[in-house]
Amino acid sequence: MTPQQAAFSDVRRSGLSAYRELAAGNASLWSFLRGELTQTFLANLGGLVGLAARSLAYRGLFRACGRRPAFGKGVSIRVPRNISLGAGVLVDDYATLDVRGSEAGIALGDRVSVGRFSIIAAKYGTISISSGCNIGSSCRIATNSSVSMGESVLVGAYCYIGPGNHTEGNEDEPLITRPMDIRGGVEIGEHAWLGARVTVLDGVKIGKHAIIGAHSLVTSDVPDWGVAVGTPAKVIKIRTPQATS
Repeated sequence: MTPQQAAFSDVRRSGLSAYRELAAGNASLWSFLRGELTQTFLANLGGLVGLAARSLAYRGLFRACGRRPAFGKGVSIRVPRNISLGAGVLVDDYATLDVRGSEAGIALGDRVSVGRFSIIAAKYGTISISSGCNIGSSCRIATNSSVSMGESVLVGAYCYIGPGNHTEGNEDEPLITRPMDIRGGVEIGEHAWLGARVTVLDGVKIGKHAIIGAHSLVTSDVPDWGVAVGTPAKVIKIRTPQATS
């Protein structure tokens, strides 16, 4: 099993202790209870009443939260004290914001949209998504190091950004127990566009205004204004920047 599995499934610790760490990290007992009660009673409340109630009540759970956030039904929030939200953020139904580790964190800029069933998971790392980004449905953005996105990045449905690899084991040590091979995180420049089902591996930098074709596997850097497609993705074109009037 992974070290994380071992920590949270250890039968020598109480189930409450493990759950509290997973849900609230090292937050105070009051913060833990407040988050639990708020989400228990409001997470699945339907319609306009539910949307309005969550917008008001959830704001106080986070490290910072701008004006008029919107949280859909069934949104899962773990360790909200390590999450910062800008103004007008939308987290759609059944999405997850998940932080693990006291130094980890998630920051969403103004008017970021996170689609249904998408997961943003900072596992002992940091995720920063700048203003105006749109994350499609059923995406997974996860890291043990860092993921950063510039402004107005468009991420199509079913994308996976930031997965790392385990270092190799041996016959006496299963792969699953090995530490992660950290390669510096993922950086995506402003106004980039990732098509549906794109995977971007750890250690990759995608430049400004780049386009990644659907179903591509990005294992190496893509330059500004580049167009990359395939598995692994290859740069097939460098677009000419369009002048603005």
